[in-house]
Amino acid sequence: MKNLVLFVLISFAVLCVSAQTSQLSPTLQEAQKISAEVVKLYQQKKYDEALPLAERAISIRESELGKNHISVAQALRNLAYIQLQRERRKEAGKVFENALEIYEKNQPLSSNDEKTFAEVLETVAVYQAMNGDVVGAEKKFLRAVELREKVNGKESAETANSLLRLAQIYQLKGDYDKAAPLLLRALDIKTKRSVKLDEQADEIYSNAYCTLTKLNREEERIQLRERFYPKKADKDSDVENQKITINGGVVNGKALNLPAPPYPPEARLKGASGAVNVSVTIDETGKVIFACATTGAKEFHRVTEAAAYQSKFHPTTLQGKPVRVTGVIVYNFRP
Repeated sequence: MKNLVLFVLISFAVLCVSAQTSQLSPTLQEAQKISAEVVKLYQQKKYDEALPLAERAISIRESELGKNHISVAQALRNLAYIQLQRERRKEAGKVFENALEIYEKNQPLSSNDEKTFAEVLETVAVYQAMNGDVVGAEKKFLRAVELREKVNGKESAETANSLLRLAQIYQLKGDYDKAAPLLLRALDIKTKRSVKLDEQADEIYSNAYCTLTKLNREEERIQLRERFYPKKADKDSDVENQKITINGGVVNGKALNLPAPPYPPEARLKGASGAVNVSVTIDETGKVIFACATTGAKEFHRVTEAAAYQSKFHPTTLQGKPVRVTGVIVYNFRP
């Protein structure tokens, strides 16, 4: 399954003690100015310069307002996103968790703080899923969906994104019956105003298409494909986006990097073995953007999809232009 996406966005953390900057103490006004500079440096991708300022803003707010003040959580969130950009993911995860604890302690929250709370919930849930705590991640994503529906609206893009992440957790658990309706709802939200798929909607479509395949809901799967990718006579191309896709067959031999998936303990207990075919789409740069295990024992599906997403291929060109490639990666398991 595709790695869950971390939302690398940062915004100015507005202090909650006063609506007017002039009503803040001089020290807190300094913290607010520092935070504004942090955002500016972040947007300029000057992360090393932003980091000590972000830490300084946290220190001032903790000293002036206490470690559990909501503005400290906002400053911690900014610091965590900077750490993410500096590839300090483990440290960022701990900072996000600290921010989440503060949001929990300050319930009930304002509408604006609930939006940020939902975002932090989602991010901590991503970390939990990556560390194997799928149950904990599911609980947080369920809360995040409820918050998104409340503060962003049931038909908002933010709600659609939360639905996607929750569905991906169910995919990790192999609970495709729960994943399917969430994905279809998210796709309807994303394409309500246009049937054209942007990058995010295409990710939802891919997950929905794969899930329906696993559930053997063939008629719905075909209808979904025809809805968004109607057949074009003698062409296998997306004319509007000028993207051409060619069929590469079995693509194992074209890989620059093809990690071997681990043998799942549950498969070993059952004595499962054999070949697993993973349908993939490889983008113009050689990156796998869609992976769906379609054959073989179900115990192998998650690990083979994860391995496929970590693979890297030679970019393919047609008449000198980079193109997308669909194909199959075959993995063989022997006990």
